[in-house]
Order: sequence, then structure tokens, then C-alpha cells
Amino acid sequence: MNFDSLIYEKKKHVALIVLNRPDKLNALSLGLMEQLRQALKLVDEDDDIRAVVLTGAGERAFTSGFDLEDVVADSTVSWEKLIRQNYDTFMQIWRLNKPVIAAVNGYAVAAGVSLAMICDIVIAADNAVFAEPEIRHFSLSPLLILPWLGNNPKIINYHYFTGDPIPAALAKELGLVAKVVPSAALQEEAWKMAQRIAKVPPFPVQLTKQSLRRTYEIMGMVNALDSHRMIDTIALTTYGLKEKEELIGIMQTQGLKAFLQARDGKFKEN
Repeated sequence: MNFDSLIYEKKKHVALIVLNRPDKLNALSLGLMEQLRQALKLVDEDDDIRAVVLTGAGERAFTSGFDLEDVVADSTVSWEKLIRQNYDTFMQIWRLNKPVIAAVNGYAVAAGVSLAMICDIVIAADNAVFAEPEIRHFSLSPLLILPWLGNNPKIINYHYFTGDPIPAALAKELGLVAKVVPSAALQEEAWKMAQRIAKVPPFPVQLTKQSLRRTYEIMGMVNALDSHRMIDTIALTTYGLKEKEELIGIMQTQGLKAFLQARDGKFKEN
């Protein structure tokens, strides 16, 4: 299968999926999300694959999140459809019966955090940064998953309330990242980890992932994420808020760079 925004390779029972839009910080366009769904389907259908590495092309970003210049939703119905489709893509990784390792290089922003954290294991470069700035433009995290994974809910709350980033070292302290390695060693370390998993007979690994998933599901994680998806839809389709309309106007008339400056500029002051 040919991909133009994604690289898919297979070697020694391990599949490699690379988000391949480095000039756009691997932003998740509609096309890239569709190709990711197709790649995950290939993994699911290939019994020879025992583990997966998911990463971003280049050194600057794992992914900067959804491509805001590519959003076409213009009504509550279309927003709900788009949000559900993106949510289902994240959950495709959750339901996959093979472990997925996120190798986070550089920035993982907004939906990029969601994509990394829905993976079974996260390994990060020492220059990796995790950020959820959506609240600054009247949106919410597409997948409010950090409370289920981290060991310090108060810091995680602060992260969500402010949009302030979490560097790799702190992410490891919070229990969100399994391992932090030098940037130059990231891909090799992720590959070694995947190959080590691939040495284990696949059936017990699949059963273990299933059991781990069920543990979180029994605790209510998936129901909570699904409920949050509806709340995110409300946030995105609430109009008439002055600051929100101003930011949308800047995006439409001046472009993404001006929008980001207007959104984040005041947070750089201290």
C-alpha cells in the first residue's frame, strides 16, 4: 500500500509507522489520519507482526497535533463526526492486539500527546516536550488520558488548566514515560524494546495486553474518555465567546503563525 504522509515498514516481526510530514512538524492532517488508520489495519491483519514502533519523521516533533489549517468542520454535526473519527483512530491503537511503542522525538503537542499516551509504552528523547495548549483556544484535549496514567494528579491538573508544557524528564517522574534517552539514540532504543517484546511468544503477549486493557476499562477509563469526547464537542461548537471569535478571526485573516502568537504570547512573559 502506498502512503504519502506516512512511512510503513516491517522487519523481524516489528512494524514501524512514521508520521511523515516533517515540514509541518508531522501535523495530523485528515489525509495522515486516514493513512494511520490504514497502517494500523495492516498491523492488525498481519499475524507475523508482534510489536509496533510509532514515531515522527525528523528531530523537531513527534507530531504537533491536528493540522488546524486542515479542519473543515463548520457545524455541530460535522464537528461531532470529525471528533468521533479522530477518537476512534486513537482507540484503534488501544484495541490493537499487539503492543505499540511511541518513540517521541521533539514536540508532542495537543493530539500528539493523546497519540503517544494511548500507546502501550512511551520512550522519549531527552529533548521531548509534551504540551496540551488546546485550553488556550477554547478547546479541550481530544483524549483526556493523563489522569489514568500519571502518578501526580495535581501536576497533571495544572498542565491541563494552563497548557504549560511538560519536559521529558518530568514526564518520566510523573509516570507518563517509561524511559528517556539521548535524542540520537531514540530510534535504536525503541527498536530494541520492540524486538525484545517480539521474542516473547505472541499469544501470551496478546492476552496480556487484552487483560491490561480490561483492567482500565473495568475502572471506567473508556467510558470516561467517551464522555469527555462529547464535552470536547460542546467546547468546539460553543460560539459567541469574544476571545474565541478574536482568535478564529486571526487564524482566518493572518494565518497560523499569528494565531499561535496571539494564543501563546502572553504565556511567554514569565
